[in-house]
Amino acid sequence: MMGVEVKEGLKDRLKAVDVNKLVTVVIPTLNEEQGIAKVIEELHSLGITNILVVDGYSSDRTVDVAKSLGARVIYQHGKGKTGALKTAVEHVDTPYMLVMDGDYTYDASNIERFIQHMDNYDEIIGARIPVEDASMSRLHKFGNAVITKVFNLLMNTNLSDVCSGMYMLKTDTMREIDLNTSGFDVEAEIAAQIASIGSITEVPINYRARIGRQKLSTWKHGFRIISSILNLAKMHNPGAFYSLLVSLLLIPSGIIFFNSLLEMMYTGKFSSNWFLVGVALLLVAVQGMSIGVLSLVVKRSQMRLMRMMRM
Repeated sequence: MMGVEVKEGLKDRLKAVDVNKLVTVVIPTLNEEQGIAKVIEELHSLGITNILVVDGYSSDRTVDVAKSLGARVIYQHGKGKTGALKTAVEHVDTPYMLVMDGDYTYDASNIERFIQHMDNYDEIIGARIPVEDASMSRLHKFGNAVITKVFNLLMNTNLSDVCSGMYMLKTDTMREIDLNTSGFDVEAEIAAQIASIGSITEVPINYRARIGRQKLSTWKHGFRIISSILNLAKMHNPGAFYSLLVSLLLIPSGIIFFNSLLEMMYTGKFSSNWFLVGVALLLVAVQGMSIGVLSLVVKRSQMRLMRMMRM
């Protein structure tokens, strides 16, 4: 926990930028009775009162607790977290919205880090740094790293935590994108769409152990998120996606060349037909990789042009 003097200093700085007129803190909830009070109280301690709780029809006292602490509470339409965010953007009237979970995993004091950069980016992702051993298991860390690497490869980004549940968005940009997922892959979909039309960066944030029952399954939701990323890449960065698929032909090509070499070494014979097949696969793979590199160059040029147009 922050010291009193540090917290008061941060509160004064947030007040100086009039944070409540600039940012709406959006908290999607579903049965977060145990954690939501701590989240709202921590925000209040920093002078942040523009809080919108979007509830997915909790069966516990989440809504009652949030209302008793003065938060604005609405019920979502649509499925899952995607439905909550679609509902939220209809009610946000500030230039920016900051999304964070209601389970007390995210440190509200890190909001200042987002505010420092909000004028220059359409999305700022909070890259999680576990502050407790129980915050994130090794399997969770490994799965998150794999998902993020796949995302970076397919979307030409350089992020370190695409699945983070704390991020700031320009409200107008959020209104431009069309969300189609319904689960924990919504963060990846938001990042994919914004990467294709705008700019993304990230800041480090503290990540604590959650309060309440965990809803995320590392294996089940991990595979679902990767599948979603593949579909997103096919939609928003098809050049890189299909060139990557074609480049996989290097594998059978290498196997054919290796078998041809072994055959020539041990039998003295040379199978020209299989060798030609290997050459054909190699040429197609190289062409696919070339298209991928070209797609990357075009993508980066497009992003630089869009940044220049926004200035």
